[in-house]
Amino acid sequence: MSKAFGEQLRALRRRKGMTQAELAAWAGVSQAAENKWEHGVSEPSVETLKRMAAFFGVSMDRLCGYSMEETPEPDDSMAVMTRAFRQMTPEEREKLIAVGKAIFAHAFEPDHQP
Repeated sequence: MSKAFGEQLRALRRRKGMTQAELAAWAGVSQAAENKWEHGVSEPSVETLKRMAAFFGVSMDRLCGYSMEETPEPDDSMAVMTRAFRQMTPEEREKLIAVGKAIFAHAFEPDHQP
């Protein structure tokens, strides 16, 4: 798992816009420990892996480097949207919700035909 996990962890961390120090602080470890994970020198505990998978919104398999596909399966569209929503600022979330409400209101309006 080491090398593939390290590469995947680095990619997920960067995608989230985090530094090694920020991820280390989140995980409750030193930056040196997090750096070792990314370089395949050591690995986090299973409990930390579970927390990281949830944090990054990926499966344990993907986090550990067993499923490196960048394109989500069609059935994963809700997971993709949920991850994107979690990464938004509160202002971006409010805007998205307002747009969604407007779309639903328009989509479910009764047709007004003369």
